[in-house]
Amino acid sequence: MTSYVGSINGKQEVMVGYSDSAKDAGRLAACWAQYTAQEAMAKVAGKYGIELTFFHGKGGTVGRGGNPALYRAILSHPPNTINGRFRVTEQGEMIRQNFGTKEISERSLDIYTSALLRESFTKRVEPKQEWRDQMDRISEISCAAYRHTVRDDPRFVPYFRQATPELELGRLNIGSRPSKRNPKGGVESLRAIPWTFAWAQTRMHLSAWLGVGDGLKSENEEDKRILREMYEEWPWFREIISLISMLLSKTDFSITKNYDDLLVDPDLMSLGNEVRNKLVETRQAVIDVSGAKDISGPHVQLMRASSIIRNPYVDSINVVQAEILKVLRNMPEDDSPDLTPELKAIKSIRNDALLLSIKGIAQGMKNSG
Repeated sequence: MTSYVGSINGKQEVMVGYSDSAKDAGRLAACWAQYTAQEAMAKVAGKYGIELTFFHGKGGTVGRGGNPALYRAILSHPPNTINGRFRVTEQGEMIRQNFGTKEISERSLDIYTSALLRESFTKRVEPKQEWRDQMDRISEISCAAYRHTVRDDPRFVPYFRQATPELELGRLNIGSRPSKRNPKGGVESLRAIPWTFAWAQTRMHLSAWLGVGDGLKSENEEDKRILREMYEEWPWFREIISLISMLLSKTDFSITKNYDDLLVDPDLMSLGNEVRNKLVETRQAVIDVSGAKDISGPHVQLMRASSIIRNPYVDSINVVQAEILKVLRNMPEDDSPDLTPELKAIKSIRNDALLLSIKGIAQGMKNSG
C-alpha cells in the first residue's frame, strides 16, 4: 500500500459509472449501490490520507445518471465525497445545452462553482440507520422486480424490439458507437444509450422507472412513515424521487399503446398491458411518498405549460413514426432480391423520414439517451 500511495503521489481518481449499472439493476438499486460504494471508498481514502476525486460518468438523461437540476444534483451527492473536487462528463446534446454559447457556458460554470462552494461550507445530511435499512429493502425489491421483467420474462426482448425503434436505431448509424457490444445478444449486450433512447422515443421511459413502484410500495405503516421522512429530510432521496416523478410525467399511455397496436405481435400484447399497469402503480407509489397531488410534483404548473406547447407537435411525430416503422418493417431487407430499385428509393425516403422523427421526438422530450 505504501508503494502504491507513493506512486500516485497521494491522489486517486475513481470513475463512477451510471448507465450500465441502471440497465443491469434498475434505477433505485443502482443509485443506492453507487451511494454506498462512494461512501466506502471515501472512508478508505481518508484512512490512508489519499486525496480522492470521483469522476462521474453520467449521460444526459435520468436513466443514465443525468439531472437537469445541476445545482441540486451536486448538493445531493453523498457527504464527504466531493470536498471541493468534482469531475463529470458532458456528452451528446448536453454539451450544446450547457456550453453552446459563451453566455450559457458562463452560467453553467457559475452553477458548478456555487454548488461546490456551498457543498464545502454547509453541513450535509447524513442518512439515519433506519433510512439505510429502508434503502436496502427498496433496492432488493426493486432490483428483483426489474430483472424479473427484463431478464426472466421470455416475452420481453421480442416485445422491446417490436414496440420500440431499437433495431432501426442500430441501422441508422446515428450514434458514435455500435448500438450493441454483441450484435447477437439480448438486452444485456445493448449499450445504455440506445436502451434509454428507444424507450424515450415511444414515451414509455421504462428504463428510468421500472421496479421503482415495487420498491416503494409497502403495506407496513412504519415503512410508509420512514419513506415520507426520507423524502422530506434527505436531499439525496428527494432528488431521486423528483427525477423519477419528472420522467413519469412525460410518459403517455395512448402513444405507447399506439406503438403496440401497430407493431407488436398479438401474443406479446399482454406484456405491454402489464408494463402500463406497472406504470400506473409506480405513479401512485411516487405520489404516496412525495405527498404531491400530481405526478409532476412541485413543477406541475411548469410541466403543464410545457406540455401544452410541446405535445401537439411531438404527439403527431410519434404517430407518424409508428406508421413509418410499420411500413418499413413490411418492406424487403436491403439484401433481398425483392427490393427493386423503385422500392429501394422509397425505402431510403422512409428511412430519412424515420431519422427526422427520431430527432424531433428527442428534441421534444429533451431525452436523447
